Amino acid sequence: MLSNSLFAQTDSISAPESSRLRRNVTDLFIQRGAPIGDNYIGNGLSGGLGFGIRTQAYLYKGLYIGAALSNDFMKVNDVEVVGNYDRATKFNAYLFAGYDYRFTNLWHITGDIGIGYSQNKNRQTTAQGGAKFRDSGTLFRLTTSIEYEFTPAISVFASPSFEMVDYKIATAPALSNTFNNGNYFNVAIGIRISDNIASIDRLKRDIARIEAIPEDQRGGVQRIRLKIYKKRLARRLARRN
Repeated sequence: MLSNSLFAQTDSISAPESSRLRRNVTDLFIQRGAPIGDNYIGNGLSGGLGFGIRTQAYLYKGLYIGAALSNDFMKVNDVEVVGNYDRATKFNAYLFAGYDYRFTNLWHITGDIGIGYSQNKNRQTTAQGGAKFRDSGTLFRLTTSIEYEFTPAISVFASPSFEMVDYKIATAPALSNTFNNGNYFNVAIGIRISDNIASIDRLKRDIARIEAIPEDQRGGVQRIRLKIYKKRLARRLARRN
């Protein structure tokens, strides 16, 4: 299905058009986070699954700003390194700015830099005492993604990212290098929901391009696109009239 969609649109792959511009995008994703580095995060914790949401608004062409929330669940590998608790939940809230580069009509690459707040909620088991501890700090995050559009409104994406957290943990000066910073490498997959502005001429061209393909040779994605394009064109024409 993917190959049909790609090779049936070779005219647009070589020259992506700018007549469809994004206004807003929302990402829903799951991710696998991995603590890294020679510090208490990298040496004492192991990564697990997490989830999050990002939303962004486009300022000019591919330039965007946005905000995000995420939760990641981690296990303790070594209580002697991180303290006497069993697991940790990392909560992030941050703002970001970046650029969305459409290198074909179906594929995008994005990259952005974010800053915000991060907190590890550390929990003990009942046997350890059942207490909760919180370590918080300033988050710096670099996020990239590669995206494929199934329709103009729905995409799937894969997103590697790197995080550095400047923790505010009271420790002895000799241990500051170990506890002041934590680094994480994440890989996320998710769905991207886009609100686009498509010109009437662009919609007509997209419809004509798909209808030029014999019906029995159209892939599933192309059939879905054709229905969506026709509905959008009808709405745009109705609003114009």
